[in-house]
Amino acid sequence: MSRHTARIHAFNLIFQFPFHSEWQPSMIEGYLESLSDLEEELDGINPNQEDSAFIIAEASGTFNNLAELDQLISDNLKDWELNRIAKVDLALMRLALYEIRHVADISTATAINEAVELAKVYGSDEAPAFINGLLGQVVRNE
Repeated sequence: MSRHTARIHAFNLIFQFPFHSEWQPSMIEGYLESLSDLEEELDGINPNQEDSAFIIAEASGTFNNLAELDQLISDNLKDWELNRIAKVDLALMRLALYEIRHVADISTATAINEAVELAKVYGSDEAPAFINGLLGQVVRNE
């Protein structure tokens, strides 16, 4: 499994945060187990140990730093409120900012590029430009 595919799985988990009032990091394990159950339908892209470790680190790291990440987003919004951001866009920005701030082996450019590419697939037509602009603003302000 590529890192891009593993990142999609982490994004899927992060996207779920706002929809579960009592979201727990242990839910990551349940998600990974469900992937094992779907291995045939997923055509062999079931995560191996390294992939699972990456997914767990990305999702739990984002969850554990949620307040910081949301503050960064809020501080860089212009005439907009955090609660008005599409949940897909918010999840992608949270993941990218977690990688930028807390994952040394992922470059800033890679984190932003991955968020923009995922926004092209999962977000609205305006999402890639919005996400790129906000993440760029955060990096410039750091």
